[in-house]
Amino acid sequence: MTTEELLSRAENSIAEKRPLAITTEELVDITPEQAEILQKKFGSHLLMRMPEHEIAFQEWLKVNDPAVWRDLWDDQDEPPYTISLAFLSDMIGKPNEGAFFICDLQKTDNYFFTPDMLLDKESTDFVSAVRDRFVGGRTLSPEQALTVEISAGPTDIWHFAYRRSVELERAKKAVAALVEDRIIVHVPKADHLSTHFDVG
Repeated sequence: MTTEELLSRAENSIAEKRPLAITTEELVDITPEQAEILQKKFGSHLLMRMPEHEIAFQEWLKVNDPAVWRDLWDDQDEPPYTISLAFLSDMIGKPNEGAFFICDLQKTDNYFFTPDMLLDKESTDFVSAVRDRFVGGRTLSPEQALTVEISAGPTDIWHFAYRRSVELERAKKAVAALVEDRIIVHVPKADHLSTHFDVG
């Protein structure tokens, strides 16, 4: 899709007072430059509807962790699943991998991680060994898989569990083990998270 087509679609959404809709397939082809142009031009004036794969994740979350889902959607029975256009950059790229990362929960603990939350001294050797296992095609434990995912970029425990078919409680135990082994830092409160790390 060309930049002009994206801009035209966004302008039509504003004119019709509806969220911008971009499919999972279309998101793969949007470049970071195009996303930035849309964000700068329309900013807070336009919401976007989550793509199909992310709505499927939200429906999984509703069943598997209803307290977190309610924290996100304020107890709406049928939320519109719309988000700020500011999150477009997180949605583009590889198929089904763009995500609206959960990092601002108010009533429940956050399990959001960035590469900055890996403890350099303690985690360097561990991350290196795990990456070697991963590249070699060997099976990874949830702790090892989570470490690889965190080292590659932002993630949260719910997207991790959903994508890798790991039970949520097992994924949370992996976090606890990695914290105990001083591989990662876990900051459960949103106000502390935003103070110490760039979560936006």
